[in-house]
Amino acid sequence: MRVEYGIKVGGLKPIRAFSRSLARASFANVLTLAAVLLGLLLSFIFTAFYFNQAYKAYQFSAHENGVQVAQLISDELANEQTTAIETALGQTLAGRAEIISPSGEVLHGTMTDKARTRADRYPLVHEGETIGTLTYAPSAVFEPPISYWLAALICFGVAFLSGMTMRFFALTVVDYVGQVTRLVGDYSLVDDNRQKVSKFAFAEFRQLALATTRATRRVSKELETLRATARLDERTGLINEPAFLDELKLAMQTLVPGVQTVLVTIEVQPQSQHSDTISLSLPSEAYAVVSERLRMFASQAAMKHGHLPSDWILGSLFSEQFALLIKGGSSKDEIAAIIRELLGEFRIPLQINGQSVLVVLSGSIVLVPQDGDSLSKIMDRAQATIDDLRLKSRTGFAFYSPKLERQRDAKLKLESELRQAVLEDRFVPLFQPKIDLKTGQICGAEALARWQLENGRLVSPSVFIELAEESGLIGKIGDQIMHKACIEAAKWSQEGFPVSVAVNVSPKQFEDENLSETILDALAKAGLSPRQLEIEITESLAIQQPERVRDVLEPLRRLGIKLAVDDFGTGHSNLAVLTQIDFDVFKIDRQFLMGTPQDTQANAIVDMIVSMATTLEMTIVGEGIETEEQAAFLYNRHCDIGQGFLYSPPVSAVAFTEMLKTQPFMLRKKSA
Repeated sequence: MRVEYGIKVGGLKPIRAFSRSLARASFANVLTLAAVLLGLLLSFIFTAFYFNQAYKAYQFSAHENGVQVAQLISDELANEQTTAIETALGQTLAGRAEIISPSGEVLHGTMTDKARTRADRYPLVHEGETIGTLTYAPSAVFEPPISYWLAALICFGVAFLSGMTMRFFALTVVDYVGQVTRLVGDYSLVDDNRQKVSKFAFAEFRQLALATTRATRRVSKELETLRATARLDERTGLINEPAFLDELKLAMQTLVPGVQTVLVTIEVQPQSQHSDTISLSLPSEAYAVVSERLRMFASQAAMKHGHLPSDWILGSLFSEQFALLIKGGSSKDEIAAIIRELLGEFRIPLQINGQSVLVVLSGSIVLVPQDGDSLSKIMDRAQATIDDLRLKSRTGFAFYSPKLERQRDAKLKLESELRQAVLEDRFVPLFQPKIDLKTGQICGAEALARWQLENGRLVSPSVFIELAEESGLIGKIGDQIMHKACIEAAKWSQEGFPVSVAVNVSPKQFEDENLSETILDALAKAGLSPRQLEIEITESLAIQQPERVRDVLEPLRRLGIKLAVDDFGTGHSNLAVLTQIDFDVFKIDRQFLMGTPQDTQANAIVDMIVSMATTLEMTIVGEGIETEEQAAFLYNRHCDIGQGFLYSPPVSAVAFTEMLKTQPFMLRKKSA
């Protein structure tokens, strides 16, 4: 099968080669060659037919002569006129006729070998009885009506004439096609073009030229329209991102030494007139209003600062981002003044659908070529500047600084190391003891994540938690802490200390559909009772995703796992969340304890929180206790549990186990 397939494919190669050669040849040459071959073929066919008909006529004549001779000899042979037969065969038909008896014996006549090659046999019949056979060859040998060489010459002549005739017409067609092509290149049918069309020899070519030029001109206009439309952003009417990048690239290529171009990226977001909070995005109708105000500002500011309006190019980038390209050279002080004017322009609310919308601007300023010598570098550095503003929760504009590159490189390096640490399972829990304020006994611990380096040093979560959330690694880190904390708590139980362990679950972890399974898996592998596990979530998570929190944690609560709310009151508190989700533990944040017991306002806030949690029958944990006075203050207000550096910083599992055995805080309580 393979051999046959190979032969078939190989057999196509000459055909393909011929097709490629034919495609590369000119139209006139191909048509001329085709006409020559066709003329040659047809003339050869006609000549062969002509010669064949002449030969058939010769054969018919020879056959008729043979029949007549056979008839005469039949009569003479029947009448036994031997002398007449001998005379005829010896003279007129000598060497080309003989009479054979029915038994096969030659009776009369002779036949030369040459004559025998063209001879035919005719029966000699008398009164219905065969009396012999005549072998007869005609006297004349077949001669063609014209000589073979003359016939071949005529064939080649006909082929030549047909080829030349076809070449004349082919060259005429090629010439007219060339004229049509030139007309197409002109796009127009005015003046000279009309005269050119009228000079075509054939009406069909004149119609083709007219139709082609009209269609080409129409297509050209449509292409121009499409080209212009493709450069515009439909939302804003400004040039779109690809077109703006083309302008930026052109400006970089035509830079004059010593003169810089400035790229300003602008982000526009709405802001409530009654608060400082910024919403997520503008209504869709606002983009045209913003772009029109930007266009008016650019036109007026360019003239004010002595620039040509054409040197200020506005573009619409992705999302809520715009860009302004200022060519012609501007100092940093001048750019700063332009930005101040821009910010002032947008202090006036926008009028959108009859409503006033106040917007805030932020963005980056990149100097070309000072801050980059390629398009990718310029755009990357503009985005890096904006990202830095977002990270710092700032509005306004900032010039690009090389330190941003170093910060980004350091961040990328840290993220790489963080990913490797996750793969190597290098995240461990430290345990900060929770103290029963009545007895001083350790009643539990909070597991706090630490990154353990190869040299054993522990890295604080303040270094990596934010990056872990950005990079999506927080879930895997949380899983490691959950499993290890459950294992240590199970060990404490086995040693006779069935204290609970609290583990923080971040909002990112709640995006994992398998969070419940992860928690249950950690309990099962460690052999820890669900009643000894406490899940801590922040107030903000409970407010933003109450249904999700309830759906995930309520089944776990039914198994005995406790749910604690942390950082309550530090954000935009919503007391309704305490009625939507059944919390078991309420943690008073450290910032409320910092002023106690001296600050009466802080005392009042703590009193309110304790009273509310007591009414809701929650266990109350005071977090961040650093002084005996704070501990006494909470104790006097019936706070259940205390946690903070007064008792102990977070410690290793081994150190915490030792604390469980010695119970040092019970001794302190007794002495107090």
